[in-house]
Amino acid sequence: MKTIHIEGEIRDRLGKGGARTSRRDGRIPAVLYGRGKTIHLTVDRKEFVRAMQEAQGENIIFDVKLPGESKPLKSIAREIQHHPVSRSAVHVDFQHIDMLKKIHVSVVVNLVGEPEGVRNFGGILEQPARELEILCLPSEIPASIDIDATELMVGDTIHVSDVTPDKFEFLQEGSKVIAHVAAPTVEKEPVAEEEEAAVAEGEPAEGEMAEKGEEAAPAEEKKGEGEG
Repeated sequence: MKTIHIEGEIRDRLGKGGARTSRRDGRIPAVLYGRGKTIHLTVDRKEFVRAMQEAQGENIIFDVKLPGESKPLKSIAREIQHHPVSRSAVHVDFQHIDMLKKIHVSVVVNLVGEPEGVRNFGGILEQPARELEILCLPSEIPASIDIDATELMVGDTIHVSDVTPDKFEFLQEGSKVIAHVAAPTVEKEPVAEEEEAAVAEGEPAEGEMAEKGEEAAPAEEKKGEGEG
């Protein structure tokens, strides 16, 4: 579990105006809550972005150092709000945590290996669950939940109940689907599709045209006999 140090400054001016000023100064408005604390602060934008890049999608623990605090406050980034266009971080919610108490976090699911049903039988791997909710001590948060998918055949499914947790417990139902290998899609032949389209538009198919031609012949013959 990665721990990254970050310097925070107390934010005196609250509201939209204060937030805009902080962003203009290269800082991100934030709030740190939990364990009886609610602190409005800012963190350096470049420092925070660098920390998130280093994390590479993993959960990380921040040592948030604030003026007047003798020790950094152990925290996790519970929510990061992004600008709708630039996608840059515009606000962060930090949660102050107790390293001796279990916390609820989301962890990325990583499927390892190519399923046999995909490799040899043309199946399609589907992964409805990209993340899973777990409960564990902060120091034992896994970087990812790695699941071996190499033996999956077409029609096979991995549920939460199929995964053995390591130093954590799942907060989802055991029946939740993590991954599934679906059967390959069967495409119709172009000729058949053209015939179906013709029938749908009211045009007879080739077989029907032949039958109608055969039925029409006797009628023409009878007409010729009457004229004689």
